[in-house]
Amino acid sequence: MIRFSDAGLQAFQRERARLAKPALGVQIAFAYGCGGAGFRVTFTDDPTDHHTVQEDRGVRLWLDSQCTAGLDGAVIDHDGTGFVLRHPDAAIVEFC
Repeated sequence: MIRFSDAGLQAFQRERARLAKPALGVQIAFAYGCGGAGFRVTFTDDPTDHHTVQEDRGVRLWLDSQCTAGLDGAVIDHDGTGFVLRHPDAAIVEFC
């Protein structure tokens, strides 16, 4: 399961309120690119191509099939300048 850190959740809730989108959640998809494979993380209230829905403290997380097992244990955090996806077995992914 993916979860939010306390700082990540607070920052996300502020962003959701600022945008006035109470249904805003996080969509995570596996992505291939010139630099190799990674994850695309976006905020959305209109998810596409998701197979699994998780929820952490009132925030929906939509995952494609390749992310479900691979990101188990990941944490969405906020480091004071932006959001990051942290996983004990992978590099940090910065987003938004």
